[in-house]
Amino acid sequence: MKKVFLCLIICIAVLCGVFYGLYTYKNQQPKPDYFEYYKIQDSVPVGKVGVFVTGLVARPEHSAVFYYNVSEKVFNSIIPWPFRNFAKVDRGVLLLDPDRFFETDEFTPTRLEDMYGHDRDLDGVPFIEKYKKGEVVWVPPRGEGFDHGYFLFAARKGGLPTAAAKIINKSRIWYGEKGLVEKKNPQSTHVNQVMSKAFEKAGSKYNGVVFSWESSLFPHEMKTKLYKMLDKGCDTIVLGSTLSIYSHFEDFNSGFRHSIEFIHEWEKEHPGRKIKIIIAPPASQFQPMRQAFLEMLQDRLSMIQEGSDMYVALTIHGMPWDRMPYEAWNTFGLPYIGKLLQETKEVIKKYAFKRTDAVICQFNFADDEWDPQKKYLSANEAYWHAIDAGYDYVVNLPIEFYAENTDSMLTFPMEQYENFDQYDVYEPISYPDWSVPYTRQMVQGKTTVIYNGVPVGKYQKYVVEAYYQSFDAVLSQKKAGPEA
Repeated sequence: MKKVFLCLIICIAVLCGVFYGLYTYKNQQPKPDYFEYYKIQDSVPVGKVGVFVTGLVARPEHSAVFYYNVSEKVFNSIIPWPFRNFAKVDRGVLLLDPDRFFETDEFTPTRLEDMYGHDRDLDGVPFIEKYKKGEVVWVPPRGEGFDHGYFLFAARKGGLPTAAAKIINKSRIWYGEKGLVEKKNPQSTHVNQVMSKAFEKAGSKYNGVVFSWESSLFPHEMKTKLYKMLDKGCDTIVLGSTLSIYSHFEDFNSGFRHSIEFIHEWEKEHPGRKIKIIIAPPASQFQPMRQAFLEMLQDRLSMIQEGSDMYVALTIHGMPWDRMPYEAWNTFGLPYIGKLLQETKEVIKKYAFKRTDAVICQFNFADDEWDPQKKYLSANEAYWHAIDAGYDYVVNLPIEFYAENTDSMLTFPMEQYENFDQYDVYEPISYPDWSVPYTRQMVQGKTTVIYNGVPVGKYQKYVVEAYYQSFDAVLSQKKAGPEA
């Protein structure tokens, strides 16, 4: 009996070891690590040069392809194997009530739509009728955090992982129809303005350089634009990101990696051609990017009465940092926000406020689910600290963004305004003039909380300058003359 028990223990230990080895292998970071490549790269361009910029940017209109790719990105980057396999299961047709699409408690719907906007099944029977017959069931939100429930018709497959269908359906209704009065996402317009002006300025100094940009969530379009640059005879491709702070999640394991893979594919199709790849420094390394937010802050503070109590929250997107210890964002982001925090404090000193403070906080991943040990300060916690302490004003600077988007206007407010009396997730946002910053005010008790917007319009010139300096840092190294 002891031998049997010992054999059983040994078998379990071996299986555990095998599983751990497989788990480690499956969840290792992609190779090569392009952040390591960036740190040791030869950054001197040769021959004809092209500059290609990519990053997570949404189209003005809702795109199911975009949000499907977002879900795949999250599955493969954040959720470890084998758990991501369960996250990708197709459990049936996911349905939402278009008037109550973000509910956490079960309710009786009046209309149900799938991710395509259809309100009836393939047999022509409305989903709401199937709900009344008990064929459609309520699925509550998962765990903690800002999640919502949904309805599920499990009699047939939905055609996509249910988690992806949930993102697509919510974004279709909220981002594309209900959440924005103008039904347009300004992100790509703002990004395009910055890139076009930065390309124009760099192009006027460096004749013959080819410039292009594309969202990293549309890989076919990325590949097409890169191939067009290479077909024009580019010998060097300089890569940049639409995000001012580089990260593994968005750049080294995503936009840059995909771009390099496409370049290598082109090389295989053109034997004898070898393309030099250089990654430009991030725009956040250049002072004009900080200056954009500092000028916006000064203009805001100049509007506020002297003698007021002022609390400034410099807010980043946030990530589950403890689960991503390898993240390059820390290398690029921490110096940026550290300098900007110090400069912000210096700006505040110029005004005759009674009591002041400035903090770094994050919109996302600082809740009980992602940060149970409370290592990081959420925007909501920062707001409530200021409210409870009796500050007159809180001014929020979203320092990672220079383009307004559905995250900044719709998703993050759910978290930053949690428990605010005036916040309603179903209240649509109107932003008709994209040439001025979108701002928003909430009053809680005696405290006015101001979302100060992103540097568009008259402030955009600083963002353009930061990107120009990023490109110039590489292009200026190119040697002239026949010897080059």
